[in-house]
Amino acid sequence: METIDWIIVAAYLLLTVLLGLYFSRKALKSVDEYFVSGRSLPWWLAGMTMIASAFAIDTPLGITGLIAKDGIPGVWYAWSFVMGGAGALGAFIFAPMLRRSQIITTAELIELRYDGKSAAFLRGFKGLYFGVFANAITLGWIIKAVWTVAGVVVPGFDPDLLLVVILGFTLFYTTASGLWGIAATDVVQFVIGTIGSIMIAVFAWQYIGGIDNVITGFVDRYGVEKAAQHLRFFPTVGTPFFVTFIVFMTLKWWGNPPPAITQRIIAARDEKHASFSTMLFAVVAFGFNYWPMIFTAMVSLIVYPNLEMAEAGYVMLIVKLLPAGFLGIMLASLMAAFMSTVDTHINFGASYILNDIYRRFIKKDASEKHYVRASQVSTVVMLLCALLVAYNLDSVSDAWYYMSMLTAGYGILIVVRWFWWRVNAIAEITALAASGILSTLLSPKFGQLVGYWDYIPHLEWQYRFLIVVGVCTLAWIIVCLLTPPTNREHLRKFCEKVKPYPTFWGPIYRDFPELDWNMNFGRSLLHWVLGAITVYCFCFGVGSLMFLQFSEGILLLLTAGLVAAIIFLTWRGESRKSTD
Repeated sequence: METIDWIIVAAYLLLTVLLGLYFSRKALKSVDEYFVSGRSLPWWLAGMTMIASAFAIDTPLGITGLIAKDGIPGVWYAWSFVMGGAGALGAFIFAPMLRRSQIITTAELIELRYDGKSAAFLRGFKGLYFGVFANAITLGWIIKAVWTVAGVVVPGFDPDLLLVVILGFTLFYTTASGLWGIAATDVVQFVIGTIGSIMIAVFAWQYIGGIDNVITGFVDRYGVEKAAQHLRFFPTVGTPFFVTFIVFMTLKWWGNPPPAITQRIIAARDEKHASFSTMLFAVVAFGFNYWPMIFTAMVSLIVYPNLEMAEAGYVMLIVKLLPAGFLGIMLASLMAAFMSTVDTHINFGASYILNDIYRRFIKKDASEKHYVRASQVSTVVMLLCALLVAYNLDSVSDAWYYMSMLTAGYGILIVVRWFWWRVNAIAEITALAASGILSTLLSPKFGQLVGYWDYIPHLEWQYRFLIVVGVCTLAWIIVCLLTPPTNREHLRKFCEKVKPYPTFWGPIYRDFPELDWNMNFGRSLLHWVLGAITVYCFCFGVGSLMFLQFSEGILLLLTAGLVAAIIFLTWRGESRKSTD
């Protein structure tokens, strides 16, 4: 790090503070302004802040770990979500309903969908479980990545001190300006992060001498057969990862949009802006953002083949290749990736603490000013929880897999509850409990800690995932059928507000046909499929160009554009039909 590098970093940090101060007056008007920007974000801004929040400092490290183990097919850990709530399913099925719900958090949705004490309990539990516990784990692995980066980029500099400085700036503008400040800084962070990711990939390309030398390097490292498997876009049938891939594509993507994406959907200007923003996120985040990281990760595995922790090679390559000035830009981009994710998670985590715990159960009748101040305090509390978790994590990629296991099976229920009137709060409690308990019991670390791991079969992640999904799904369906359904009048109010598809709402649809039901289920399903095709064609079109397969790449990109045009035209035609 030279003087110019520190100047670039300092200028970036100063800009984030100024943006936070600028938006602080607007954000502190109300809880809605603080957590969902007054529900007025345009689609492009909502989409960009989704992208920035998903592009974290741990992302290139996690990608490097996945590729070291399973090659490019390992990235299907992320690409599978194109099918789900973070991708096309979220854009065309969930985004409109979530935006109409007028909620602040998905925990609040519980009492909109269900009734009684069980719903109140579930809302409070989800506020703690997803808003604090699961969120703290996510933040913990992101914070851990800072130590990995700092230990290589600024050796001899206390990584804890560096972390405190970065978190101090992040906490300042996040606490001061809420989602308004986060959205504004995310635009800057998105631009800087993207520049940094592409920049190191370009330097890596020049250093290694192009994709042909990467292929040669993989052959030297892994052997001819394994290198060929690692360099394919799809896993080879018969390899251990192929089973994992099948699990990813059939079961893992099930779920509503993640909390950070949901927050932006709810903050969007209207339903159309909510859908457009989610699709923009899916195309850029899944279709483009990973490829520069994938290439740099592959080069790092060739340059540093003997690292005990492969994830560190990505950062070591940054220090090795980037000259003064460029290193400052890269460090600023990594800080931007870190801060754009941390600000999002501590903000929406605070929204759970405030909206679903404090305001719902502790202090119900305070002033709006009081709740805004409580929101700021909750932001600080959320960050402290994340720091505690960060000190107890090992690998970033291992943490990714653990979190995907923790709610295995639960994702199916939270999709079904939008379509089937019979799902109730007790069934959802059962799904959460079964998934959390069983995934913990099957966790190698927990088994080793308690002392029974050596006495049971040692199953790979994908098989443990299948067991959890199967048991969890069977449990909640049985409980659902054996317990009373939600009160019909309560369901009427839910349907009146959210306007779900009448499919599988049976008696509710028959009792209340006058409600403004969404009759476009078939069109939405078609758009879901076409949306996924668009993202995947764009994604592998970009990947093909990276491998200098120009014919395939251009054909896939043209296909993506054509399918996207079909979506837009049929959507616009349906909108005119509804208006007429």
